[in-house]
Amino acid sequence: MIMNVPIRFKVGEFQSFSWLYSAAPCFPVSATKVSISEDPKKFYDTLCDRFGNAKNRISVASLYVGNGNLENNLLESAKENLINRKTLTLSLLLDYQRGTRGNQNSVTLFQKYFLDLSEQCKLYLYQTPRLQGLWSKVLPSRYNEIVGLQHMKLYIVDDRVLLSGANCSNDYFMQRQDRYIEIDDPDLANFYRDIIDEVSKYSKRYENQDIVSDKKLTKEKMIQDMKNNICNVIYKWQQLQLSKLSTSGDSSLDTWVFPLIQMGEFNITQDEYVTRKLMVSAPKGSHLQLATGYFNLTEQYTRTLLDQCKANVSLLMAHPNANGFLGAAGPAGGIPFAYSLIAKQFWQRVVDSNQASRIRMLEYERPGWTFHAKGLWYYPPGSDVPWATVIGSANLGERSVKRDLEAQAAIFTVSPELQARLQQETKRLHSYSKECGEELLSRETPKWVRATVKLFRTYF
Repeated sequence: MIMNVPIRFKVGEFQSFSWLYSAAPCFPVSATKVSISEDPKKFYDTLCDRFGNAKNRISVASLYVGNGNLENNLLESAKENLINRKTLTLSLLLDYQRGTRGNQNSVTLFQKYFLDLSEQCKLYLYQTPRLQGLWSKVLPSRYNEIVGLQHMKLYIVDDRVLLSGANCSNDYFMQRQDRYIEIDDPDLANFYRDIIDEVSKYSKRYENQDIVSDKKLTKEKMIQDMKNNICNVIYKWQQLQLSKLSTSGDSSLDTWVFPLIQMGEFNITQDEYVTRKLMVSAPKGSHLQLATGYFNLTEQYTRTLLDQCKANVSLLMAHPNANGFLGAAGPAGGIPFAYSLIAKQFWQRVVDSNQASRIRMLEYERPGWTFHAKGLWYYPPGSDVPWATVIGSANLGERSVKRDLEAQAAIFTVSPELQARLQQETKRLHSYSKECGEELLSRETPKWVRATVKLFRTYF
């Protein structure tokens, strides 16, 4: 879905990124409409405030909704608001495998609060077409989730959309560090709502205390139809926004938001395309900061960084002690070691190609905290603040690119005030980090983990 369009950034520092207009819809906004939260509690407080005061709609895409006290309080505030506002609607899009895991899960929680509000509240459960038929029954719980997930994290309330990598769950409201950017723009909120609605059409739904599905499609038919519909949504909004951009003369619009969708199962690779091209387009002397909770760069990302990227690069990831899988039972307990091994292999390639002076690797470690933040910050040559960022649910890894449904946004701004806030965000994340390249080379990995990584790298 690449279009040739005449519009270009008017700011010199962004000239090399003008191709973005042909890659994704562009939503110009004022920097005053962009809010950045830096910690999980603020994220939770924002959701509580938004859910409790919504006037027209609440639309959420998340992996799952947890069952802790915080989640119950959040949904209680939404329920009270729904009862008081009969025109308010609530729509949840979750992953089927994760949302139905265990006896107490996202579905039972939805039933607890919204069973009597079925006219206003809808629950949809996406299941990857890879798990159609026998596969959904043969693979045991938890392990069937490695095949592919609904992984988008979008929190839409009225005209605001909050972009994050955080799930709607207790851990993510307390001491699991993520990123959270809220944008107040009706068009952008409507775009993401359209994406959620299209995925919901191909998902199971909760109805009359049961999980049902209207569409009886083959795997191939589902992939083709959903791909076409999602692409049509993206194209529609590209056309609408290009028309507005060509006539708008509002000088207060100092920030440009490009929503990016990644659904590798459906051959929709917008986020991957833009991320790789950002790496290539960043000029010499610029700086790219990358972050991921789970370090598992694709071979394409690795080659782009090593062979085509001219910018200085720093990569921030979770230390094994800050990995959410640390101490997990069974094979999952080896996942932190697997990510360290993959990072070690990448760093060896950096050293072998004599690029250790251009590329740095860092690990986040904070007592009692896990690290789940992800994204990208771009610093033009000579700047000590970022002029752009990419935020959302994708982890720059194999799963994000090939298996899961992901939603991101590239945000460019010439507002000194917003640039300063982006700098504050990344500075805070990096304040708990230290360089780890040389340490990675000496870090031991269990033999069974090394064997597993070779076989199952695309699954995590």
